[in-house]
Amino acid sequence: MEWFKSYEDELSSVFSMCEASITEFPSPLNDLGLHYLKKFDVFEKDSAKNYICYLLPFWMRESTRLAPEIYRDISTANIFGMLYYFIQDDLMDTPTDSTNRPTPQDLKSYLALANLLYYEFISIYQQYFPTDSTFWQYFRQYTHEWAEGVLHESRHDYFTANPALVAKKASPVKLGSTALLLLSELPAQIEPANEQMALVLLTLQMMDDWTDWKQDLEDGSYNCLLSLIKSEKQLPRDYSLSVSEVEQAIYVEQIVTKYAEIASATHRQLKAAGIHTPDVLAFHQTLVTELVNDANDIENAKTSLVYGGLNYHLSILRKK
Repeated sequence: MEWFKSYEDELSSVFSMCEASITEFPSPLNDLGLHYLKKFDVFEKDSAKNYICYLLPFWMRESTRLAPEIYRDISTANIFGMLYYFIQDDLMDTPTDSTNRPTPQDLKSYLALANLLYYEFISIYQQYFPTDSTFWQYFRQYTHEWAEGVLHESRHDYFTANPALVAKKASPVKLGSTALLLLSELPAQIEPANEQMALVLLTLQMMDDWTDWKQDLEDGSYNCLLSLIKSEKQLPRDYSLSVSEVEQAIYVEQIVTKYAEIASATHRQLKAAGIHTPDVLAFHQTLVTELVNDANDIENAKTSLVYGGLNYHLSILRKK
């Protein structure tokens, strides 16, 4: 994981900068903000790791060659943006009848916090790009893509119809690479970088959906793995899979092997594109390897048992 270890010191500074800014938020939103930040702090045990969000600016360093503080600032901006969008996602994805639904007071607090985070997010970019900069056209484009992804991924079934569109919900991540390319006066590289980033974000979403399929199934959220299962079984897009149907596909019908093959094909596309950011390629290889290993573990465990049946299912379920 050199794509991470090489930048640990830089990331430590970036998260310290985020903490310092959030500490200045009005009480009690400062405490709420610090607690929320810790959930995604790469240095916190058991935190959710969103490597691409805060590492992408540093991965662009080899191809852009800017002052060190610029990469730290853009990474900091992306963390604030990440927290802002994650709050939106959390509130949108929680079913109205869920026991985990925020109380009205919690809802007010998180929406207020989101606006403070958004201010920090956008104010950093404003330091580097005047109002007439083409950066803001890209900002608008990526925001529109995010909104379209949120609204339409289930309706249009992006994963089976056009997998690259799965990355729309993560389009704001591209601000990091776009900003650095503009500051380096390399605007012609923005679209190729975006095409490559769409492939990386697709595989990243596939990994998240493999991990979260049970929760997504319960919540009724769109999920790439569940989409593939319905496609393979020729089921309607609005069909509600049962847990047993998903487990049958995973542990008997080799659906994870097919899923991993899609990720491997995506990696071949990235390599063929002649990507100029080695850390991005290495990060994507890590994702693909993890997914392929999971698929192999399932198949190896299956063949090692004398009979598939109940004993096989129980042995796998105990690991999940």
